[in-house]
Amino acid sequence: MRIRFGKYRIPVPKSRTGRMGLGTVLVLLGFVPGPPGPAAIPIGLTMLTIDNPRGRRWRRVTIVRVGRRWQDWRQKRRMRRAGGRDASGDDGNF
Repeated sequence: MRIRFGKYRIPVPKSRTGRMGLGTVLVLLGFVPGPPGPAAIPIGLTMLTIDNPRGRRWRRVTIVRVGRRWQDWRQKRRMRRAGGRDASGDDGNF
């Protein structure tokens, strides 16, 4: 199994203990300034939610919400851009 994070795919340990340990380490590394930085926190939380039913539900609901907001934002952006081109005042009539 792999976790997809943007364009990256992160392998997940097969054992529950390994997943819990790696998730905890990643969350803790996210609070330490340095190379992993804050990007390690969401990856660690995702690893921790794999074995927890409440965590899985929370993750699925969050992914759906973020996806819908992203689609709405893109649609509004397209509409603004299309409206800006049409509202230029040059409609072709003299």
